[in-house]
Amino acid sequence: MATFKPGRRITAIAGSAALLAGLGIAGTVGTAHAAASSAAGKTGNSTVSCKLGNGIQHVVQLTFDNVHFFRDNPNVPSDLELMPNLLNFFTSNGTMLSNNHTPLIAHTGDDILTTETGLYGDRQGVGISNSYRTYNADGPGGTFNTTDPASAFAYWTDPIFDTAATPNASHDTNPNLVYSPVPPATAATPVTPDTNTPAPWVPYTRAGCNVGEVGVANAELENTAVDIPKVFGVNSPENNQLTSDKDSFKDQETADYVGIGVHCARGAAFCGDATAVKFGQTTPSNTAVSDLLPSEPGGYSGFQALMGHKYVAPQLGAGKPDVTHDGYQVTNAAGNLVDLNGNQINGDFLSTPGFPGFGPINAAQSLAYAADMLESGVPVVNAYMADLHGNNVSSLAACQGAPAALGSGSACYIAQAQYYNAAFGTFFKRLAADGITPANTLFVLSADEGDHEAGANVGRAVTPTPAGCDGATVSGDTVTPDVLCTYPSGSFGELAGNLTGLLATQKNNTTPFTVEADTAPEFYLTGNPGPTSPVVRQFEHDVAGLTAANPYTGTTQTIANYIADPVEESILHFTDADPARTPTFALFAKPDYFLSTGSATCPAAGCVTQNTGFAWDHGDYAAEINMTYLGLVGPGVKHLGIDGWGPAQGPNSAGPNSGQTVSADLANPGTWADHTDIEPTELYLTGLKADYTQDGTVITDVLTDAPPHLRSVPEQQLAACYKQLNASVGQFGAATLVASTKAVESSAAGDAKYNQVNAALLSLEKQRDALAIKVKDELNAAAFSNTAIADPHGQVTQCQAIIGQAKQLAQSA
Repeated sequence: MATFKPGRRITAIAGSAALLAGLGIAGTVGTAHAAASSAAGKTGNSTVSCKLGNGIQHVVQLTFDNVHFFRDNPNVPSDLELMPNLLNFFTSNGTMLSNNHTPLIAHTGDDILTTETGLYGDRQGVGISNSYRTYNADGPGGTFNTTDPASAFAYWTDPIFDTAATPNASHDTNPNLVYSPVPPATAATPVTPDTNTPAPWVPYTRAGCNVGEVGVANAELENTAVDIPKVFGVNSPENNQLTSDKDSFKDQETADYVGIGVHCARGAAFCGDATAVKFGQTTPSNTAVSDLLPSEPGGYSGFQALMGHKYVAPQLGAGKPDVTHDGYQVTNAAGNLVDLNGNQINGDFLSTPGFPGFGPINAAQSLAYAADMLESGVPVVNAYMADLHGNNVSSLAACQGAPAALGSGSACYIAQAQYYNAAFGTFFKRLAADGITPANTLFVLSADEGDHEAGANVGRAVTPTPAGCDGATVSGDTVTPDVLCTYPSGSFGELAGNLTGLLATQKNNTTPFTVEADTAPEFYLTGNPGPTSPVVRQFEHDVAGLTAANPYTGTTQTIANYIADPVEESILHFTDADPARTPTFALFAKPDYFLSTGSATCPAAGCVTQNTGFAWDHGDYAAEINMTYLGLVGPGVKHLGIDGWGPAQGPNSAGPNSGQTVSADLANPGTWADHTDIEPTELYLTGLKADYTQDGTVITDVLTDAPPHLRSVPEQQLAACYKQLNASVGQFGAATLVASTKAVESSAAGDAKYNQVNAALLSLEKQRDALAIKVKDELNAAAFSNTAIADPHGQVTQCQAIIGQAKQLAQSA
């Protein structure tokens, strides 16, 4: 099994046969027809059936991993400032909202899935992290006892991807993306955890549009272990290739089948005509698979998909030497796809063609795939790309020998920013040459989440050198290196804490537990004891009291910031319909820390040590992580430029109070939104709708023609109050998390304070959910069915009252 750090996205390798048990898979690939056609010149003929509204002919959704609009170091231009070709495109042609927010817990898996579906994690199934734990039914009488680890990254219809070397025989086999039509914690009837979350490509494929996926969470194959046998079939050539490969990392199968996909409209030639020579065969055969979504609302049959670089690339021109499109290179002399700089796109750890991997996929690669798809009959493209903070473009001279984690304004960081900026410049010029412009295309830009920069910064106990370094200057579309920042040894890197050792040495607590390692770790006590049990309450008190010396503050400090019990976990939307996944409690630590389990005894260096391999921490509850951005350009979008604070005005990781401010503390004047609002807004602009009620709302402030029943002041006030009531990091969630923390840390006789506050939180949760369900149903009907909202003013009053009760509880707890 590959070694990886929990919470970071990886391409999983093949697992044991036990991983495949319970998948319910058999057979081979789906049917397809005819021979492959030339990629060049497909655009006109293959997109005629794609019917979108508002004059939109294409959708280009760009999703970054941890690329920031706001500055991390106040002296260094932000990530997006260092990509002026990208930033200026959005601010000049549309609107960049700087007051958008993540859900909790803010990680790639949860955040992108929330963006794709418009649902919080409690309803789409992944609310914890990029990985999580599930209780096994191995206790007395089948009760919950031990836990197994699971990855959030598995294909859309997969069951839980248990990543234990030997999965427990009684491990959880419910869907990874387990769907709930309502918040499950307060549902009148318990939600059975056996239904899959509706898929985000369905509205588009039903409208006749092929949908391309480049590294987007769970919309294409994410791993080789369970995805290949699930999607292609256990007896398929693809699975035979997997099982015959002696490489334990399965690099070739990852390059061939993971990370790239196209979901085709019914009858689309892009899938129907696709052929290739498969493993163990000597002649070409059909490569499309049936796009199976058995629990999709309204049904979904007769659709196909292509999965993997090996099968998608030929439809984009691969196999033909020196293909160009409008003067831009698509393939090289060997007939292999190239990035925007003409470099062959190779598999990760390989020198042969294939998907380059989720971790290192850079803008030149991801955008090349996107452009190739748009030019080849795929009018809707979702493209993911890596951040600037890791050494991801190691071919650059400034990055050779640079550390894995890069500080703001450092040489490799600036060089990568220049590389990305050039890629976006080429991308937009290429699309313009194709006739794909803001006049006929909806462009969407977002990031999964922000980060806390764990290390030296302005105003901290240790600072980058030289003082005042700015890394680069930006003039127009040009980025020029200036005074580069350096980070002396010991001044940069997250603080890795061994929770097992800390509890044993500081509190003499050796209660058995497992944890989802993170800056916001979730604890699972063995045996699943209830929240009021003495063992849990003592354990929570001990975790709350753990301390460590922090070199970036120059103090010894309490590690914990906030603690959420199960009631608060559900208020924050990260417990779903599957009770086996509910943690005993969750800790939001100070964001310099990354916490995991380990030995009960610690080395001489202590239980908390600096890890220079990672420094950009997220998942936690801090403004620089949770306050992010959303860019919109295209027909129906206002030209507002920046809506909200500019890059130098927002939260950053500098100062003595670094990481201690939350979004609810700030007064960004921009339109308040969160990731759940992105998909509803896209669907409204394209004239489509989902077959379920989303948690998000249409962002009317950026529309040139808002829905008629969402234009009045009371209607807009209701939508705004709803966000503060229901969003994970809105005013209601912020207040209840403070109350929950105070309750957990309380020590009144008989635990009276804890019981009193938790009862109040449960009452508030029920009130919140009841009103939120009503309001979002009405907002959805107003946007997509032109239905008037009954008594918006009265509902605003009720909404404000519930938020007020939560704030009062936070003060009095």
